Amino acid sequence: MARYEIIRAIDLILNAYYVLLLIRVIFSWLNISRPHPLLMKVHQVAYAATEPLLRPIRNVLAKYQRGMPIDLSPLIAWLLIEFARRLLFRAML
Repeated sequence: MARYEIIRAIDLILNAYYVLLLIRVIFSWLNISRPHPLLMKVHQVAYAATEPLLRPIRNVLAKYQRGMPIDLSPLIAWLLIEFARRLLFRAML
């Protein structure tokens, strides 16, 4: 039973991180001239939570993305998290 609870907790944390990455991506697409204070707080939380993972990915991709107007680091982060999730769940089961 404890093993299931650990897996469920890890899954919940990873899902929350996915949502934070999605929020960050959506905010990068928006051009809000006068954002609501609540939206600004959500953006700040998403940025603070995701930047420690995205910055190293962005640094590695910098030499390959020369001049590309799109930031692929959230996509790479999603793939890495999903890969880690699958490895972890296989090891736990």
